[in-house]
Amino acid sequence: MRQTYAPLVWQCRYGGIEVPEQLWTYADSGIGKKYSENQSEDVIDEKEYIKSFEKWVSNFSDFVESKGKVQPGKYRAYGYKQPPHLWNEIKSGLRALKLRFGIAPRNSSAEKQMIQNLNRNQTLDPKKTEGKKLRE
Repeated sequence: MRQTYAPLVWQCRYGGIEVPEQLWTYADSGIGKKYSENQSEDVIDEKEYIKSFEKWVSNFSDFVESKGKVQPGKYRAYGYKQPPHLWNEIKSGLRALKLRFGIAPRNSSAEKQMIQNLNRNQTLDPKKTEGKKLRE
């Protein structure tokens, strides 16, 4: 089994987050060991891996520091107040209520499941478990 820190960067890249080339590195740990023997407490003893990881952390820190403070943009998250979505909430509530009575939107997955008798979600008490419903 191998454990690396490269997948974290990979996940960022393929998740749409830009990762600069100088932060794209790879290192192995736990070669020939079982997954259960290649956890954080085990990896800490692998000097080459830790040395490589510390270099990556240093590169990361230097990169972030070189960029300087990021100025808040137009769509900053802090302090953002989401506009009300009252109409969408009402529509969603009506859809949920209809489904409780077995009325699914036309050509929806819920309708297809009801037709095939795969979905038995008709209930006025959605918090009641299937087991309780069957025992009544």
